[in-house]
Amino acid sequence: MDGVDMEGPTVSTTDDFCDSILSHFSNSTQEDHQHLCAVIGAMSQELKDQNLPSSPIAYFGATCSSLNLLSSDPNPPPHVIDSLMTILSLLLTKIPAAVSKKKGDFLSDLVMRVLRMNSVTAGATVAGLKCVSHLLIVRDRGSWSDVAQLYGILLVSITDSRPKVRKQSQSCIRDVLLSFQGTSLLAPASDGITKTYERFLLLAGGSNTDVSEGAPKGAQEVLYVLDALKDCLPLMSTKNMTSILKYYKTLLELRQPVVTRRITDSLNVLCLHPTPEVSAEALLDLLFSLALYVSTNETSADGMTFTARLLNVGMAKCYSLNSQICVVKLPSIFNALKDILASEHEEAIFAAMEAFKSLINTCIDESLIRQGVDQISNADMEMRKSGPTIIEKVCAITENLLDYSHCAVWDLAFQIVSTMFDKLGYYSSVFMRGTLQNLADMQKLPDKDFPFRKQLHKCVGSALVAMGPETFLSILPLKLDADDISEVNVWLFPILKQYSVGAHLSFFRNSILSMVGPIKQKSRKLELEGRIISSRSIDALVYSLWSLLPSFCNYPRDTAESLKDLEKTLCTVLREEHDIRGMICSSLQILIQQNKNIIEEKNDLSGVDLSTARLRAVAHYTPQVVADNMNVLRLSACEFLSVLSGVFLESTNDDGGCLQSTIGEFASIADKEVVSRLFKKTMHRLLAVTQEAGKAENLRNSNSMSIDNSSKESSTSFLRARLLDLAISLLSGLSTKEIDVLFIAIKPALQDVEGLIQKKAYKVLSIILKKCDGFLSSKLEELLRLMIEVLPSCHFSAKRHRLDCLYFLIAHVSKDDSEQRRREILGSFLTEIILALKEANKKTRNRAYEVLVQIGHACGDEENGGKKENLYQFFNMVAGGLAGESPHMISAAMKGLARLAHEFSELVSTAYYLLPSTYLLLRRKNKEIIKANLGLVKVLVAKSQAEGLQMHLSSMVEGLLKWQNDTKNHFKAKVKLLLEMLVKKCGLDAVKAVMPEEHMKLLTNIRKIKERKERRHSSNSEEIKSRLSKATTSRLSNWNHTKIFSDFGDGETEDSDAEYMDAKTVSRRWKKASSQLQSKASSIRSKRTRRADTSLPEDLFDRFEDEPLDLLDRNKTRSALRSSENFRQSTASDDEPEIDSEGRLIISEGGKQRKEKPSNPDSDSRSEANSFMSVNSSRKTQKRMKTSESGWAYTGSEYASKKAGGDIKRKDKLEPYAYWPLDRKMMSRRPEHRAAARKGMASVVKMTKKLEGKSASSALSMKLMKFKRGPKKGSKRKSK
Repeated sequence: MDGVDMEGPTVSTTDDFCDSILSHFSNSTQEDHQHLCAVIGAMSQELKDQNLPSSPIAYFGATCSSLNLLSSDPNPPPHVIDSLMTILSLLLTKIPAAVSKKKGDFLSDLVMRVLRMNSVTAGATVAGLKCVSHLLIVRDRGSWSDVAQLYGILLVSITDSRPKVRKQSQSCIRDVLLSFQGTSLLAPASDGITKTYERFLLLAGGSNTDVSEGAPKGAQEVLYVLDALKDCLPLMSTKNMTSILKYYKTLLELRQPVVTRRITDSLNVLCLHPTPEVSAEALLDLLFSLALYVSTNETSADGMTFTARLLNVGMAKCYSLNSQICVVKLPSIFNALKDILASEHEEAIFAAMEAFKSLINTCIDESLIRQGVDQISNADMEMRKSGPTIIEKVCAITENLLDYSHCAVWDLAFQIVSTMFDKLGYYSSVFMRGTLQNLADMQKLPDKDFPFRKQLHKCVGSALVAMGPETFLSILPLKLDADDISEVNVWLFPILKQYSVGAHLSFFRNSILSMVGPIKQKSRKLELEGRIISSRSIDALVYSLWSLLPSFCNYPRDTAESLKDLEKTLCTVLREEHDIRGMICSSLQILIQQNKNIIEEKNDLSGVDLSTARLRAVAHYTPQVVADNMNVLRLSACEFLSVLSGVFLESTNDDGGCLQSTIGEFASIADKEVVSRLFKKTMHRLLAVTQEAGKAENLRNSNSMSIDNSSKESSTSFLRARLLDLAISLLSGLSTKEIDVLFIAIKPALQDVEGLIQKKAYKVLSIILKKCDGFLSSKLEELLRLMIEVLPSCHFSAKRHRLDCLYFLIAHVSKDDSEQRRREILGSFLTEIILALKEANKKTRNRAYEVLVQIGHACGDEENGGKKENLYQFFNMVAGGLAGESPHMISAAMKGLARLAHEFSELVSTAYYLLPSTYLLLRRKNKEIIKANLGLVKVLVAKSQAEGLQMHLSSMVEGLLKWQNDTKNHFKAKVKLLLEMLVKKCGLDAVKAVMPEEHMKLLTNIRKIKERKERRHSSNSEEIKSRLSKATTSRLSNWNHTKIFSDFGDGETEDSDAEYMDAKTVSRRWKKASSQLQSKASSIRSKRTRRADTSLPEDLFDRFEDEPLDLLDRNKTRSALRSSENFRQSTASDDEPEIDSEGRLIISEGGKQRKEKPSNPDSDSRSEANSFMSVNSSRKTQKRMKTSESGWAYTGSEYASKKAGGDIKRKDKLEPYAYWPLDRKMMSRRPEHRAAARKGMASVVKMTKKLEGKSASSALSMKLMKFKRGPKKGSKRKSK
């Protein structure tokens, strides 16, 4: 019965069976459901009349009895049979299995008798099939003869003409086969399906099997059986499964889409099923047939997509069963996928690409690669008689993906080629040399015809990773010895820098650095010849070669063997070439840090997407290799430290601190004696320079008339600062005593009159406090006294580093000392930190905010010993600054409170207690205080929930609007912004209820602006809205005190979640997101339609009449396209600028054209694309070529005659005429401008007779001269 499921929730196991059915179907309007309710109701009443229990057993007995009686009736009512069979199918799942087994023979006979009745309906048949399936599953596993008759009913129903019956029979057979797994019944059950299949194949054989025409006898039944096999084939025995697969191959030869699709569906389920043991040979033959079919016949998108996915899972299944026979067919499968990749169906293309990558990773193994390598190495390539190996064929097919037939999908082809490079690894140099050469040739394609430059470089990078830099550069050399610099493969340098890993330092020293000398000689030669530009270009190649060093230091394989040989060269370059120092320093840092991380077990690679080559390189770093590397680095540290320290002291700047960082890295691994010796030398020199500076200062104080030697004093101060930097760089290798010596040395420097020295001293002290916990603990009292003593003499440039020192001191005290002591020390320095929030220096200001927040975290972080109470106390201490006398202190304290409330949400409720004070401060006329107070209010509104704001809404609105008028005008936009934020948070009605009547117009304006923005926002697409939402919420947690406390509020938005960005910024982001979406959509639309753009132009063939163009030759085709591009460019521009051999433009003197063109009377000089005006004059100059009344000057030169005085007529041209140029002043809003323009127009007719007989050019010149003089006279009259 339709809609009744024996395993569904329609029947309860505890309630009365009849009530369950009635509760579910009593409201149904379907006729069969109404019959079911009538039958079960009558049955229930009969049981009650006979005083029988309403149990499933009782209903089961009544149902069987009724069916037994009706089965002997020649004309039973069909609806009753239907209802009873449905009830029986439901009851079989409710009664105990023992009852079903005991009554199994009776039930089997009863169901079969009912199903053989002529009047049985489709619903009764479906219910009967459920009963048969249940009986076959629950009965004891005896002989096949016991179940053959029931199983035969299911097999017959497979080809039933009624779809519901067929569907149910397929489901029942699947369940039965699943229950037969591992028993002796599986083989005969599977054999029954196979025989049914064969029987209908024989019926269909010999006749036209095109099922689309007339459905011959047996053909439709074959399709029905194929539908059943989709779910049943994986559950059948291996023997019968193999037989079915052989029949599948025969049916595939029919090339009927309706048959092929059913077979592919069945094979897909079979290949995805985890357990079946299928014949690898039979499955492989089928996949091979499918591959041939898709290459020759398949054109539909769905067919290609499904076949590509089937080939993927099918070959993986075959490889797991028998890898030896699977790889033989691999080239054919790849060819089929290549054909799909060349199709125009997007989904099929991506399916083929995924299949390619999956099969390369799955089916290509070490044995297959080794087989190809051995055959190539053992045979002479010229005398080789055997054919290519499987791996060679596969690589050749992969290389063919770079042909022009696949130009539309080159981006996907590059992914496939990259996968092949990764799989082959080092052996890709054996099989993929030609592929790499083709990739290099594609680099020469013009950008117009090749939009996949980035993907190409990534593919070449995968080849570099697989082969290694040595082999890679042997195939694709840099060509640095080329005479023409344009022939140098400079595009390889970024790839080498990005993808080189696990290389050899010896190769860099022997091959890369060996090119530097000849290149420098060539550069000097060119410079002597006067070719300065070419010389500089050659020098850039030297820099590019050295830029490869960091990549070669990325997990090199021969650090222990080759670093010592490279040491001398590196030291020499460090001394002599300052441009290269940064790259050498970063390379040495990489070497040290990678080895240190492995020793310290910090080389955590989890969650990082690493390439295979990088993983191999890291795996090479065993403990022994790392120990050898560290020994070599330690031995080289002495020389490197000496050179680096000397260069550091001599250099005027250290870009990015690379020298200092490298010195610190070497100091951390060098022997303590080496570091100590260098430190003592540095400190002695620092002492001497300090004494010299002191003498100079005393001399200057004693003799006010001394000669000015400020340059010498400046150099001395610079050297002292450098020595301090060098000393602190050695910190990681210093002992406790040496750190104390350094501290003693910087004490007087903290009070030095030179700001530079103070700044360096504070910086040194902050680094010591940060990295040396023992020093901080042992000298805490001394440090606290020192910070207080040197405060009066602190230079403004040193305050940022002083704030760092204060933070480390306060953070240390917060962890260890008592609460009373913590409050005392914090109170000693808190005023200084708060006042630093108002510093003019931006970095100092930012650092003050950071220190304030860090102290808050140190006080409130419970994981590190803090408490929430300490955070509240700290907030209250900052709030104490509001009692200050100066506006400077009050505004600084208010800014600190705003920053803390923004960072710590738990402080927002505490900050509300400050609102009364805030409102009082707003009434003061000091703009500095008002600005800070409005900033605090803005933070509270932005960080508070709507419920919290409702409580303070009335007082907040009143406080914002009731203050001095002159001050309020200055901050009117900021107040309006705060009201907009309140409207957004609390709602317009809530703000309106507390808004004073005299300010209602302001609220009305806010409402209109909000509605306008909502309308504009709703007009945009959903995708643009999501982009804008992401753009405005990504900065939620950032702090921007410039936006919070800015003087002007009119440029700020009401969106508190957007970090108070400018409205213009939001609109610009919105427009930018919209344009990005549009450009992205257009690029996607045009990505697959570039095939026509990259085709050969028709006019190209006219230029190759002497020799036909071989379109199958990839290199010739590419060169033809490049030459055609050059041809189009040359024909489009006949007057291109001249360029000399140095690459410099040759500009003709006097503004004359280089070439004399024949005059064309039919063309206008201004309309020519290559005219002198368009080439040699700027846009600004063209704008100036106007009349005195601003309009384009018409000269009439095209009608001028060289032999006559007047104009002459030209063929196909208008007669000579003169006109007044259009003047944009006629559109001006000013009446005087329009009058001046009309004055010129009015005089044209009046001057007709006066100009009669004159040429157009002379007439115009007379008119222009007249009206040039006119305004001048008028202006004189006005001046009078």
